[in-house]
Amino acid sequence: MARYRLGHFRVLTGLSFQFALVACGATDGSGGLGSSVGGVVGQTANNATGGVVNAGYGGQTNSSQGGSSQSSVGGTVTAGGSSNVGGAATGGKATGGALPTGGAETGGKAATGGAPAGGKATGGAATGGKAATGGAATGGAATGGAAIGATTGGATTSTTGLSCSSTLPAYTSSTTVNSTITITGTKDYAMQRLCANASTLGPGDQTESQSPVILMAKNAVLKNVIIGGSGCSAADGVHCESGSCTLENVWFGDVGEDAITFKGNDSSQVMTITGGGAFEAADKVIQHNGPGTIKVNGFFLKNAGKMYRSCGNCGTQYARHIELTNVYASGVKWLIGINANYGDTATINSLTRCGTVTTLCETYTGNNSGAEPTALNSYTTAGDGKYCIFTATNIK
Repeated sequence: MARYRLGHFRVLTGLSFQFALVACGATDGSGGLGSSVGGVVGQTANNATGGVVNAGYGGQTNSSQGGSSQSSVGGTVTAGGSSNVGGAATGGKATGGALPTGGAETGGKAATGGAPAGGKATGGAATGGKAATGGAATGGAATGGAAIGATTGGATTSTTGLSCSSTLPAYTSSTTVNSTITITGTKDYAMQRLCANASTLGPGDQTESQSPVILMAKNAVLKNVIIGGSGCSAADGVHCESGSCTLENVWFGDVGEDAITFKGNDSSQVMTITGGGAFEAADKVIQHNGPGTIKVNGFFLKNAGKMYRSCGNCGTQYARHIELTNVYASGVKWLIGINANYGDTATINSLTRCGTVTTLCETYTGNNSGAEPTALNSYTTAGDGKYCIFTATNIK
């Protein structure tokens, strides 16, 4: 088919625990966070035996062992009521008597007249990362305070770890893919590299109608994988075929026809791209053919024709939206291309130009006839506030 060639994250700050939340390609013609064992990332973090620690927006901590919430061994906490700032009742005493000297709750030792070790937060996280009975969480703490899809035995790169000097991560193993892999549910490749069989999927160049290496079903999640690279074909990358999907820490070593293509037909669908990056894209990295919104939070791009293109001449056209946050780009001809006549929008919340990015946003008059779309306006410093939405303060 014809193609165009012109070239949501939140930090929880409960007083007992703190985690930082760091949050598919066809032609123009055509979003769980990993965590260590011993803690759960979300609005509520529950520790193991030894009591329940609720780290909600209010930051209040309730701990129990042998009693209702807001109680300690021996009775209801007085002289301080429920545990709030500090996580322990004044003096550590309870109605009916103090905790026995040396007495321990399951999951944490109780000091005389004090709070259980491990119940007190150090910098917003349990001292030493302890939560489960008698030990630290398997795999250790997440790099940068939050992991993007933790791999077996540890954590992977967080979006806060991206910079202008980011490079393609090392792969743990490399596998040849002979036919498209369909992903349903969640698939974590633990930083394995996937290479397309050039004779069955495509050589990873700009040849039209190559097949994707991975096809994601509706609501599927793909994480911790490298597709393509030196001597390794990426073919047509990843397709989000039929609705919302999520990519976490997905890297493209050498982009083929496109890296990521978003299809589907629901105007409310959302593709979430958190972390990862792409290198050496002769044309597009993200191709948006269906309706809906693509949200990118934390992405590294080096040497590309375009980062994103709303299909300029698809047979069926929609309003499409792209939101970029914490993106690092270098050697890009133009970052975003959208169709003003269909109501597309592009919002840049934060972009760091590590090298040349010639045009940040360009508007077009798209069509559904397959003809080349007509370019309208280009924006390099600030957008128009209607279609290309950003100011100079959003760009570094």
